[in-house]
Amino acid sequence: MPSLVDLKRMRYIVEVAKAEAITTAAEILAISQPALTRNIAEVETELGVQLFHRMPRGIQLTDEGTRFIARAKQILGDVDNLLSEMQEESDLLTGRLKIGFVPSGYASHVRDVLTQMVDQYPGISLETVSGNLQTICPRLLHGELNLVVGSNRYLERWRELQITRVKRMHFACMFRSDHPLAGKNDVKELDVLSYPAILTPTIETTASDLSQRYIANNLPEFQPRYVTDDQELIQQLLDKTNAYSPIQIPAPIPGGIQGNRLFLTDVIDLPDHYISIATSPYRPITKLAERFIELVRERWPE
Repeated sequence: MPSLVDLKRMRYIVEVAKAEAITTAAEILAISQPALTRNIAEVETELGVQLFHRMPRGIQLTDEGTRFIARAKQILGDVDNLLSEMQEESDLLTGRLKIGFVPSGYASHVRDVLTQMVDQYPGISLETVSGNLQTICPRLLHGELNLVVGSNRYLERWRELQITRVKRMHFACMFRSDHPLAGKNDVKELDVLSYPAILTPTIETTASDLSQRYIANNLPEFQPRYVTDDQELIQQLLDKTNAYSPIQIPAPIPGGIQGNRLFLTDVIDLPDHYISIATSPYRPITKLAERFIELVRERWPE
């Protein structure tokens, strides 16, 4: 005959001991008081000991009850840990990872990590979205996204988020290779800022940083001449105009002419940007999200 002291009844007794009242425990456990009383009595009969003293107001553990509760908590903790570990393993095999990017260009910095995860865990589902702070960060806080990847200069505006800096970005201004500045020695910040700029609409902090440099150089208010997310169009605009496109990437950028592009580094004095990962302090980090963060750190060691 199977024992009546199963895990469910064990949890019932632990909850009653915690509440020190059957009525309160019944409400917490969402069962009726008579049903809870009956379960306790059946366990006491099975064990041949009294676990609780029934008092005029509430209950108290007997010595036997105290020993039972101590061991029951250990057993239930072990079971919960086992189930959690099994669930985490299941999540790695078949879980879902939802990532936001702010700005959208940061997706390119972890593209290799995402393909690596899909290769290692072919049963997982992956979803990525991009946008601005006002659309992406609330989705993270509400649990619609597991994490957000972006620049610390964006993400740190939302103080509710937990931000982890991963890798400092390297900045350069990109021109066509036969640009007038290609033949100039000792290019100054003002030289670069005198030409029109090409920006993507989602890099708000870069635009803000550049605005400060225009002010510092006594130039008119900064207004990018071209604004587009289309990378192919950006390249075509570079070929057809004297405009520059500010870029930030994790790897060091060699200055000078590279192919059909001129890269000017260490000319514009901008604050550091870091590849950063934001998580919600109100939501547990899934095993898949933890694995993603580990792989990003491996891909871009500081």
